[in-house]
Amino acid sequence: MNNVPAEKPPAADPPRALANAVFAFAMWGILPIYWKAAAAIGSTVIVAHRVWGTLFLLIPLLLFRGEFAPWIQALKTPKLLRIHGTAAFLLTINWCLFIWANQHGRIVEASVGYFLNPLLNVLIGAVILGESLSRGRKISVALAAIGVLMQVIIVGHLPWIALALASTFAIYGLVRRQSPLGSLAGLAVETLLALPFAIGWLIYSNQNGAALLGSGSWLDVLLVCFAGIITALPLLAFAYAARELRFSTLGLLQFIAPTGQFLIGVLMYHEPLTGKVLFSFLFIWAGVAVFCFDSLRKK
Repeated sequence: MNNVPAEKPPAADPPRALANAVFAFAMWGILPIYWKAAAAIGSTVIVAHRVWGTLFLLIPLLLFRGEFAPWIQALKTPKLLRIHGTAAFLLTINWCLFIWANQHGRIVEASVGYFLNPLLNVLIGAVILGESLSRGRKISVALAAIGVLMQVIIVGHLPWIALALASTFAIYGLVRRQSPLGSLAGLAVETLLALPFAIGWLIYSNQNGAALLGSGSWLDVLLVCFAGIITALPLLAFAYAARELRFSTLGLLQFIAPTGQFLIGVLMYHEPLTGKVLFSFLFIWAGVAVFCFDSLRKK
């Protein structure tokens, strides 16, 4: 989600690009319902199914958009294979952890990871890429850090799921910046590199008694078959929007996803939200609010 090309931002946001961005973030916001329904299949098995399902969708798209030849050429380039191999590893960890959290009553904590992600991107930009931070950005990162520290002190545990999700996705974006490939070809390379491991995991899981199709019901079969499509479609919609929208607009819209996840966790699945946890979340959300205000002020 972070491999946005360095192009001159448009003067206005095209309605089609806005619609694509809203679709992508809204889809990511309601995905906990999908993963919760696939609980009988298991997080690692559904991620493995997602790999072949994604490739099944991407190859026809590569042919349709005339990007099949560049994709084949990328597979012959050792440097690109190293970059996208690392990216595939990080993305797999992120998806496995996200789905596991969704299936084990940790949707709220997972949503915090995606609230933290843009703030962590800001921090990485300053520390690793040498980007300068405005006062607003510094305050936003500090408030989020206070919120995390409060969870450790008041709540009594480190929000490791949120931190792991935010860090793996932020580092994925950092790694992905090193590749010249577009979003579609890059994702296809990463998916193909992950395919042997996914097939190997499915074979291993089957030999150890795991039900690869869950209960075998028609619903579980459909959940398996559409796992790749349901994750690839919002990613491709985002890739289009990222090229057309102003970065500030994209930065504000991305909070649709964790907001949807948080509301689903609390209102639909009734995950516990004590006063202490909510108080620590308020500092994280304050950091998000300052981040949004700073982005609007700059524009």
